[in-house]
Amino acid sequence: MKTAICTLYEGNYHFGVGALINSLVANHFSGDVFVGYRGALPPWLRQYHTTKLVGWKDAPFMKLSNGSTIYFLFLQTNIHFTNYKPQFLIDLTTGVCTNYDAIAYFDPDIVVCRHWEYFEDWMQHGVAVVHDIIMHDMPSTHPLRRNWEYIALQKGYAINHHLNAYVNAGFCGLHKNYWQFTQLWKSILDIALNEFNANPNQLKTNPRPHPFFYPDQDAMNLSLMIFKGKISEIGPEGMAFRYGVVAMAHAVGSPKPWNRKIIPSFLCGNLPNFAEKKYWQYVNGPIKIFSKFSLFLIKLKLNIVAFFGRFYSRN
Repeated sequence: MKTAICTLYEGNYHFGVGALINSLVANHFSGDVFVGYRGALPPWLRQYHTTKLVGWKDAPFMKLSNGSTIYFLFLQTNIHFTNYKPQFLIDLTTGVCTNYDAIAYFDPDIVVCRHWEYFEDWMQHGVAVVHDIIMHDMPSTHPLRRNWEYIALQKGYAINHHLNAYVNAGFCGLHKNYWQFTQLWKSILDIALNEFNANPNQLKTNPRPHPFFYPDQDAMNLSLMIFKGKISEIGPEGMAFRYGVVAMAHAVGSPKPWNRKIIPSFLCGNLPNFAEKKYWQYVNGPIKIFSKFSLFLIKLKLNIVAFFGRFYSRN
């Protein structure tokens, strides 16, 4: 199956993009990765060529030894990238990725933990999504879901899936049979932004009980309720939010692994969590994100913390 990977980044989130790509390669993905960005290109992109793609005149790209190609697509938008996901997916699936069999979006603070065949199988069963750990248990009678139902009915949509869990928008896997979900997600997000005072330039907007506190994520959850096609959900273990069959590790919250001060954080009683450990597992190849010396110091600090963490942690 010919699958495209896509992600979005700005600022130092390039540290996450490099680890995401490395984790894909380590788990036997070989294909094209489309990286939407604004600002500067990653410092680890030292040698590259440019090409023309549908919608982009000059796209820098680099090839990896496993045959994968990484394309960098400059985006001229002021919208917070978390609210740009459905538009980016639409631009790709109606443009340069038209002839692909599937597309998968990953946030740049995620690394993949399972063989790529797992994802290919998953996406064939419907829109592939993962439950969040916050509000994981959200029954069909939840007041927020009732509010979403009211909005959907007011806009002429029917409820086709009575879901019982809240979904994290950090990942969305789509076989070509389900690409119409991107249009629906964008339409619901537009309703949130234009009619419910959600700010397109912010990750979070109005507090609950507002129906669109996280505009992109709440819009995705409502879209899943009204989508006419199939969906395929995995519990919070899918993003390593709890123990189970971990598909990927999502370093939610802050600081991100590449920003965390390892020793000072440990002295405050914070040990590296599973997502952080997985991040550092994938930082050194095939994309070299850190110098050998920098990585040596980081690994040394991690080993020191791991040793003393046997005897000391926050309680």
